[in-house]
Amino acid sequence: MSLPSTIHASVGQSLIGKVSRLFNNGVADVLAELLQNALRAGAHEIDIDVIEAEGAKFLVLRDDGSGIDDPAKILTLGDSGWSGDIARSEDPAGMGVFSLAGRYVEIRSYSPTLGTGWCVVIPPEAWESGAPLSIEPCDIGSGTEIRIDMPEAWQRDLPSAASNAARHYPLPVRYRGDKLDREDFLAGACRIEEWQGCRIGVYRDRGSWPTSYPRFNFHGLTVLCPMPSVTEVGVDRCWQVRVDILESAVLHLVLPARREMIQNAALENLREAAERAIYRTIAESSGHRLAHAQWLRARELGVDLGEAEPWLPAWFPHTAEGIRNHEFECVRDVPMILFPERGPAVEQCAARVLERGDPLGGTLVCEVTAFTGYRWHDRLPRIANLSFAISTEAGMFRFEDDQAPSTGLESGRVTSIRLDVAVRLPNHGEDKASSHVIPADVLILPDDGWSSDLDTVVVLLTQSCTIDPEDLAILLEDACFCAGDDADNDSWETQWREFRMRARQGANTLLLGEDAAILERIRDIVSEDIAWLIPAGRKVTILTGEASVELSFVDDARM
Repeated sequence: MSLPSTIHASVGQSLIGKVSRLFNNGVADVLAELLQNALRAGAHEIDIDVIEAEGAKFLVLRDDGSGIDDPAKILTLGDSGWSGDIARSEDPAGMGVFSLAGRYVEIRSYSPTLGTGWCVVIPPEAWESGAPLSIEPCDIGSGTEIRIDMPEAWQRDLPSAASNAARHYPLPVRYRGDKLDREDFLAGACRIEEWQGCRIGVYRDRGSWPTSYPRFNFHGLTVLCPMPSVTEVGVDRCWQVRVDILESAVLHLVLPARREMIQNAALENLREAAERAIYRTIAESSGHRLAHAQWLRARELGVDLGEAEPWLPAWFPHTAEGIRNHEFECVRDVPMILFPERGPAVEQCAARVLERGDPLGGTLVCEVTAFTGYRWHDRLPRIANLSFAISTEAGMFRFEDDQAPSTGLESGRVTSIRLDVAVRLPNHGEDKASSHVIPADVLILPDDGWSSDLDTVVVLLTQSCTIDPEDLAILLEDACFCAGDDADNDSWETQWREFRMRARQGANTLLLGEDAAILERIRDIVSEDIAWLIPAGRKVTILTGEASVELSFVDDARM
């Protein structure tokens, strides 16, 4: 044996023996392939029908196109037989009829060159055997008719499959005599642009489309394909695209299934054109909230946009589980101060001070880093430093960014607490800072900066603090509670109820004393776990101490 001097590509004969496995062979795929063939044949209308013959049901497809000149082409795998224009615009691969492989099929068609009709019967075994099939004359006067035996699954799925196949198909389709509904694939688009034989539709939606949402329509055949989208910051607005392919020589589907786009340079160019179309649409809108990076990308694509609308969400302190159940207020047209995110304990305690009046000379807003780079955003003053100073009989302590002092502080009353805030003021490229000292009355110090373990949390109150026990319990919850999600943890609600109980007990102990806290705890247990057992209209007395518990109904005369 010697090595060959040359080699060339070829199709092995074994592929013919496997042709029935090239297609899914579902009725939806069959309709999609045959409708594509009818379109290429210049049809003006397609009829889909179901007939019964010799005790069997057949799916029938009829079109009024040019017909098939050469019967041999229909069973020549990979030879489409279409004209050069169609081959360039639609990329036929000579596989459409092979979607019927393994089924009993009858084909009747008109040969325009010979001016006569012909028919052929293809039994199921002939698809893979390569056995010769007889071509017989028939009386069809135009177009093509295909009959296919129908399994039960096809009979069940056919109505919806026909409706789906016709929805975005460019020609009228009738099903059992009734014209099926059609809809422009780009219906609802707020802008449509033409690009190299395609229509690009731009949509404004409230959120991103799911990955199962088809983005391309290839003459009625819809396929999935990732495409650019642009989501604006802080608003429920997302810009997305769909593409209707009319006549493109550069965009192709993966064969034989035709369920996805070929990833080539043309598709990347289309994606860039779609992205450009999105930004052009945004440019025509009344305003935008694009991140600065997106704004730069629009300029790179040749679309000049104004800066994002100059407003920011009002600052609201984070809880240990994040911000819950809070509607943001938009702050605009007033002096704003950026509040960079701090730990929840710092933010919750600072909020008690900073939300009273206007101590810093401006409205606090959340820092949105996506807007860094816009002139209006970069000119805003921002909190550069925020800390608490605690004065006790043992000395001074400082607490910053949820990093508690390591020693020297226990829960209880202290001499004073103050909040120190430094506000950085950008001015001609140089930062200037203003300092603010504001009295505070409550400070919560988690030992690790972020803890749901109340045994390690220090709660400090000034001598003049008048906070209500219930409000202090809520403050502890917001600053410290974060449910664990490990498999061995109880449910969120059970963890929350346990934390809430302990927070109330701790707040009552600090503010009312230990005896009052114990009574409040007993009252909570009775209210939550026992009171519902007492019949309506009755009262029960409870006398307990150490190991004994005495219960009795209150006599009606004593009530």
